[in-house]
Amino acid sequence: MRSAASLSMLSLALGSLLVGCVESPTDDPEDSPDASARESTATSSLVAANRITLNRITLNRITLNRLQASRLAAGRLTSGRLKINMAVAGGLLATEDGREVFSLIVSCAMPPEITLVGDVAGTTFEFPGEIGLASRWKDIALDQTGQRWVSACMFARVNAHEVALPISIRGPHVALATSRDEREGFPLEEGAFFGNLFVPLDQPIPWFACRGKDQARGETGGLVDRDCTEPDPQHPGLTQCGFLFAGDCGNFAAKHACEDFSESGTFYRDCHTQPFRLFPVPYDHVFPEVITTFVTP
Repeated sequence: MRSAASLSMLSLALGSLLVGCVESPTDDPEDSPDASARESTATSSLVAANRITLNRITLNRITLNRLQASRLAAGRLTSGRLKINMAVAGGLLATEDGREVFSLIVSCAMPPEITLVGDVAGTTFEFPGEIGLASRWKDIALDQTGQRWVSACMFARVNAHEVALPISIRGPHVALATSRDEREGFPLEEGAFFGNLFVPLDQPIPWFACRGKDQARGETGGLVDRDCTEPDPQHPGLTQCGFLFAGDCGNFAAKHACEDFSESGTFYRDCHTQPFRLFPVPYDHVFPEVITTFVTP
């Protein structure tokens, strides 16, 4: 992972995301873009069916764009199709890595009816909402609860192998409701993710992962390409993706990080930064905003 010093060199001009409304397309042919304009449009989309979503971003890319992400939280988004103010967001959107992180943030935070639009060197990039974990961000700055939900979503979608593997993300949020088909199709419990990417830049990022019961039993199916909840034997205290390892998630282990599993048996709640029954110490912290991930057999 790159040093914090090298990360701080990225796009210091980005203070906050300021956006303006863009009129929705009409059926009037005069308002329709011509063919050349359509050809210059690139869509940064992360596909989902219900809460089944693809993941391939690496932790390095999130860390690399931490400065912009932290400042982004102070901005206000408005409803509808939004035009990004490139004077402040251009540094983030100028690179492929930055656009990927920005796309992930928007995808996690905004519902499908929200799309952010920005022009980079004559190419229009669209960043659609998808999950909707912090939809109020369109009206007010991102509060701490929203920061934690968006962060948990981003962490859950990290994949050290950059493999576009479908996962089911679940949690105690209305936007994460699942269907029976989804639960039956994605039965293997990988683990849970929680923390906050948007803390002040002079603080280390509190990003945590705990290991789920099926990951703890051994890699099968979709777990083979998902290593972010597994402890790293070469770096004690970290997972193989670089997250802080909180231990095993639930009471399938004698020492576990999460206090509760939902009545429906689909997600963890109130997860600690370490096995809380083992180390009830002052610096232990509990996160209600937890996303549990499941994969296919």
